[in-house]
Amino acid sequence: MTPDDLVQEVSSLFSLPEVAVRVNELLDAPNTTIQDLSEVIQLDAGLTSRLLRLANSAYYGLPSKVETVSLAITMIGQRTLRDLVLSTSVVSVFKDIPAEFVDMRDFWDNSTTCGVVARNLGRLCRMRDSEHLFIAGLLHAVGRLVFYARRPQQYREVLRASGLDRQALVAEERRVFGFTYADLGAALLRAWRLPEVLHAAVAHHLEPGRATVYTREVAIVHVARDVADGLTPDIKAHASLADYTPGFDAEAWESLGLDTAVLPDLRQTSLYQAFEVLEIINPRATLIY
Repeated sequence: MTPDDLVQEVSSLFSLPEVAVRVNELLDAPNTTIQDLSEVIQLDAGLTSRLLRLANSAYYGLPSKVETVSLAITMIGQRTLRDLVLSTSVVSVFKDIPAEFVDMRDFWDNSTTCGVVARNLGRLCRMRDSEHLFIAGLLHAVGRLVFYARRPQQYREVLRASGLDRQALVAEERRVFGFTYADLGAALLRAWRLPEVLHAAVAHHLEPGRATVYTREVAIVHVARDVADGLTPDIKAHASLADYTPGFDAEAWESLGLDTAVLPDLRQTSLYQAFEVLEIINPRATLIY
């Protein structure tokens, strides 16, 4: 069995909603207008609400209230619109994962935090297109949800053997399946026809040194995963930051050209941004804090 084989099994079960597919098509078309996008977005009341909340959030800090979909798209930009549509769609696609494997609120908390950290790292690195890093971080662990849903019996074996140790868990995935959640996640993103940079960032974030393309994006998601793992729901509940000992690959960090002195502020800023973004893409999730 390969990652692509397993993804084929779930192609109908875990497919993107029609509105997400249509928005992506429009964003890729050269002559799409704001009005075209507005008409599609307004067909989905939930997505319309989230878009307006995002445009009016503290993250953008706009001086006046945004009340129309067309103005909201103009204000946040088409790349951020794509991120919003994808993130809300993916959350809905995986809403029925068995609770025995994962608390989905915690899963999306960690994934959203990873996405926010990745985006902020991209900005610190002065990357021109840092917004796509949010989706790469958000989806870095989505392959694990496919394992939970389609191979629950075997994944119980993985969990028992690994004792939930992060490195042991990945090693057990390789032993049992022949590939990891990162490989599976990348295969799913390919099936969804998402940009290659996202496939690469997800596929190689566990071992950034193996990446041959999009190496900086891979390094960023690798670091963001480690930073996000140190920002647990418990930390959010107490609005404070615990001590953090970096566990990311030193060479990956060095490739970013950043000083470790940026880490405390990166963590603090990302924590509060993630809290706000999570409430937008997965309403009521933050009620646990």
